[in-house]
Order: sequence, then C-alpha cells, then structure tokens
Amino acid sequence: MNKVTLTINSRQYNVIAEESEEYIQALGEHINEKIDAVIESGSNVMGERPLVLAALNICDEYFKVNEAGYTVNEQLKACNLKLNSRIDENKALRAENEKLREELDELKSGQVTIEQSQALVNAEKTLKELEDANERVKFLEGQLKLMEDKQKELKQEFAAREQEILDLIDKQ
Repeated sequence: MNKVTLTINSRQYNVIAEESEEYIQALGEHINEKIDAVIESGSNVMGERPLVLAALNICDEYFKVNEAGYTVNEQLKACNLKLNSRIDENKALRAENEKLREELDELKSGQVTIEQSQALVNAEKTLKELEDANERVKFLEGQLKLMEDKQKELKQEFAAREQEILDLIDKQ
C-alpha cells in the first residue's frame, strides 16, 4: 500500500492506495485541471462548488467512456459472429476442395468424361472462392484483434475514471 499526500484545490488529502504514487499524483493533477477549468469558466464558483462541478465533468467523461466500451463490445460480438460464420464457411469449402482434388486426380489419371471436365472447371472456381474466403477470414481476424485492443484501452480508461470518481466521493 502506498500513502500519498495530494493537494487538491489548495487542500491536502492523504490517500492510501495499492496504485503507485505517480498514478495517484496523476489522478490529483487531473482533478485539479478539472477544477481549474470550472473556476476559469464560471463567474460565481466558490467553496465546494468547483469540486462538485469538476466531479460532474469527470462523471460525464466516465459515462462516455463506459458507453464507448459498450459500443466496442457490441461491435466485437458482431465481428465474432461474422468470423465464426466465415470459419464455418471455410471448413465447408475445404471439405469441398478436398473432394474436388480427388476428382482432379482421377481426371489426371486419364479417365476423363464430360462431367469430370466440368467438375475440374468447378474445382478451379471453388479453389478461388476458398482462397478469397481465407483472405476474408484473415481480414476479420485482424479486425477482431484491433477491436480487442480498443476494448482493453477503454476498460483501462473506464477503471481510471471510476477510481477518480470514487476518490472524489471519499474526499467529500
């Protein structure tokens, strides 16, 4: 546990937290910046009023980050569904590809019929579709990774904002 002394709005507060001193100081600086912004923008801001208005601003940020995280989660779910669909499609195409390869091997052995010739043409088309599907799966996997990274960032920001609000509440 770290014991950190913060000066917020010209008052000193002792904070005991598991987080590092640098992190707690950064929270205090953020709160002071919000209070300064309230004081600079308002005409009659005295007493605890700047603290309350700063707390409201921080809560606003918190809610917006939380909503953004929810939106990213919904997008992530949609991408997961699409990715799973593409994976299933890819599996089916691979099975069909294997069947067509076997037919192609038969054709190459010299036992060629008109139906088999058409199957060869279809096999080539299916191979192309399989390659395209594989590219789509790779793209979606990349998009999924980006969204997961964004979700992690939003969760971290969400946790920081939540801690700021809890600290403000504790200080009042």
